[in-house]
Amino acid sequence: MRRKVVRALIAAGVYFFWVASCPGLGGGQTIKGHAQAAPARPAVVSNSSITVSGSAAGGTQTISLPFMNNFENKGDWYVTPTDAHAGFFLADALASKLGRVDILLNGKQTTFVINQDNNKDTGHKTDQWFGIYLGSAHKSKQFMIDKGDSVTITVTKMDPTTLEATFSGTLTQASLGGHDEYRVKVSGVISLHRASAPAEKTAGAYGNCDPVIHDWLNDAEDRAPSECEAKFDAHVRGELNKALAPMVSAFEAQQWKLTKSPDLGPLLSASRGSEKKSFVVPAFALQLVMNSNDPEYQRLKAASEAPDPGMMKVMELMKQGKYAEAQAAQKELKPNNSYADFRNTTQLDMSLYTNSAGTSILNFRGSFEASPLPGGGTVLYLPAAQPPSGGADGDPWTLVFVGPFGQASAAKVEGDETKVSIQATMNPSAPRLSTQTVVVSFRCGRELAQKAIQTIDWSILRALIASN
Repeated sequence: MRRKVVRALIAAGVYFFWVASCPGLGGGQTIKGHAQAAPARPAVVSNSSITVSGSAAGGTQTISLPFMNNFENKGDWYVTPTDAHAGFFLADALASKLGRVDILLNGKQTTFVINQDNNKDTGHKTDQWFGIYLGSAHKSKQFMIDKGDSVTITVTKMDPTTLEATFSGTLTQASLGGHDEYRVKVSGVISLHRASAPAEKTAGAYGNCDPVIHDWLNDAEDRAPSECEAKFDAHVRGELNKALAPMVSAFEAQQWKLTKSPDLGPLLSASRGSEKKSFVVPAFALQLVMNSNDPEYQRLKAASEAPDPGMMKVMELMKQGKYAEAQAAQKELKPNNSYADFRNTTQLDMSLYTNSAGTSILNFRGSFEASPLPGGGTVLYLPAAQPPSGGADGDPWTLVFVGPFGQASAAKVEGDETKVSIQATMNPSAPRLSTQTVVVSFRCGRELAQKAIQTIDWSILRALIASN
C-alpha cells in the first residue's frame, strides 16, 4: 500500500526523498569520491500504446503512451545474468490527460500472467502489478485486476537498452468489482528504448558477489540492497549475535526471558544515498526481562506501586485545609525512584551499532564515568542521560565503545547539564563494507549493565574490526 500511495502522489506531480541514519550515535563517515552529482539518466523513447474497450471506458479508445517516469529512483528496468526487473508507469504526459499504465514485473521469465491472487505492490521482490488510469491525473478512473480478471504480459526483448512486450486481458473499475458492465478489455504494446543503460551504482565489494545496486524498489522510501551489502550484513549480524550468545545464555540460566531477539533475517532494503557512507548494520537490538515470578521482581514491583509516604502526607494536609503546611511538606519531598529502580533492574534493553564515528549525549545531572574495557575498549556510564525519545528526566545509560575511539569529555551546557562526547578516528580509505567500530548501548541500571558486559564475548567484536 505504501508504494501505491507514492504512485498516486507521483501522478499528481509530487516527488520526495528520504534518508535514514543512526540517531544519537553518529552515522558512518562519508566516503571520499562519492559526493559528485549523479550523471543524467539516459533518455527513454517510448513508442508504447494501450487500447481499452468497454462501456466503463466510454467505448473503445487507443492512447499513445510516449512518457515514462524515467527519473532517479522512479521508473526503470534492468537485466542481470540471474535476474530481471521492470517497474514504471507509461502515460500520454507526466500529468496524464488521457491515460496511464502502471507495470511491475520481477523475474527472468518471458510470460507473466497477473491475476487477483498475484497482483501485489507491497515492496517485496516477488511482486507483480498491472493497472491503468483513464482520464486526467487529477480526475481519472482507476481500473485494476479484480476477481475473474487477468492480464498476460509477453516480453519479446529485454536488455539494458530495450524493453519490448505486449499485453492483453481484462480489468475492472476500482471499487466496482462484481459488475460486468465495469469490466474493460485491454491490449497494448510496451516499446522502450534508450541509447545506453543508466550508470551503475556500486555499494562496495565484499568477496565474491555483485557490488552493483540493482534497485527493484521503484518509488519506495528505501532502495534495494546490493548482493554484496546483503552478504556483508549477514556476516556482521552473525558475528554480533555470536558475541551476545554467552550473555543471553547466562541471563536465561537465571530465568530471564528474551522478549526481543536481534533481527538475523536477510537485508531487504537500504537507505537511499547510504552507499556514499560506511555501511551501518541497521536495527540490531534485543531485550531481556526478569521472570515475573522471581521474588526480587515481586519486591521491586510492589515497591514501585506503593504510595509515596511524603506525597500521602501532602494530600492529607490538603484535605484538612492546611495549605501552608502542605506547601512546606511538598518542598521537603524527595524524588521517588522506586518505579525507575523497578524498570532499570528488571529490564535490559540493548542496541548495537557498527561504524559509529562517535556521539554526544546530554547528561542532566551527575558526572560521567569512563573506564577501560579489559582487552580493549571504553565503558562509558552516564547517570542521567537524555532518553533517545527525548524528555527531561534522565535515565542511566551505559555504552561500550570498541574501536579507535578517543577519550570521553564533557562540556557544561547549563545548570547541572553537560554534553558528554566521544569520537573515533575513522579511516576514510577503508572499504565501505568493513567494520571500523562497534558501539553497544545498555538502557538499564548500572549494575545490570555491568553484569551483561561481563558475559559478552568481546573478542568476537574486536576480531570483526581487526578483519578489515
